[in-house]
Amino acid sequence: MMKSKFNTILKFMPKSQALCFLEGLSSSECQYFQELAEKIVKDIENAPAIYETDGKGEDVKPILHYFWGNVDIFITEINPSSREYYGYMSLGLGYLEGGYIDLDYIFKTIPLLNLDLNFEPETIANYKRRLQGRLRP
Repeated sequence: MMKSKFNTILKFMPKSQALCFLEGLSSSECQYFQELAEKIVKDIENAPAIYETDGKGEDVKPILHYFWGNVDIFITEINPSSREYYGYMSLGLGYLEGGYIDLDYIFKTIPLLNLDLNFEPETIANYKRRLQGRLRP
């Protein structure tokens, strides 16, 4: 994989996770990390552009998932040239709210946030149902 591919994925990771990922790429498990990087970069490159999923509502499937504690962030649209992202975010209150997401700001605000490296996307509707279930007794 070319260096530019690694740079692509590192832009989508919080700093602490990016440092660990780079360490993995130079370890005995480098093949595993290279395969992960290739999959995620492919997903990023094939991601819908901003407004492309407009009108699909909760049937849209996110491209990327970030998590930490009860925080979940799902990216559904990407404009890599402007670093503009659209998606859904839950701060652990039992619901997802759609809107534009500033990953750079979030990475600074929640430094322990993690990019889900083994993410298998489902519809936003499924995630909403699961989040609502977290708060029920």
